[in-house]
Amino acid sequence: MDSFLCVFEKYQTFFTGLLGFTGVVITMAVNAWLQRSIHTRKLAHEAQTLRVALRAELNANRMAFENRIQQLDEQTDFDHALVPNQPINQIYSSHLDKLGLLSDEEIEKVINAYLLISDLFFRMRILVGTDNVIGINNEIIRLDQKRRSTASDMHKCFLPDIKNAIQSINEKIN
Repeated sequence: MDSFLCVFEKYQTFFTGLLGFTGVVITMAVNAWLQRSIHTRKLAHEAQTLRVALRAELNANRMAFENRIQQLDEQTDFDHALVPNQPINQIYSSHLDKLGLLSDEEIEKVINAYLLISDLFFRMRILVGTDNVIGINNEIIRLDQKRRSTASDMHKCFLPDIKNAIQSINEKIN
């Protein structure tokens, strides 16, 4: 026992340094693991928040499309139907840089839905001509009776892609 104490006393600085260094290495490893864990949880939270926001906006588009289809298909005595000339895409547009947080399938379906949503208004402007885009900032498309059916069909064609994007997002929401 005396020899052990002699060795320990002789190399006391070495053992203290080794113990301190080991503690520092362990502390750094645990801190790195905790930071990775926090970062992973943060990304998961951001992805979940983005999903909820996109789902809400896509649901707003779905309801708008369904309401427009119903209104355009109704027989009416009015000569014209008025349709907005702008898509509902503020959340999508402001979070394009965060789409990478979603799964490949979600990204594909969300982008496809929003491309079709944006494209619809371009197609409707072509359908009616520039004389029937009205409002202070050209925010309204005026559809006459003979073009209502075509506009309704456009909405009906794009609606399934919006629903697919919503379904894809719903599958990933916790």
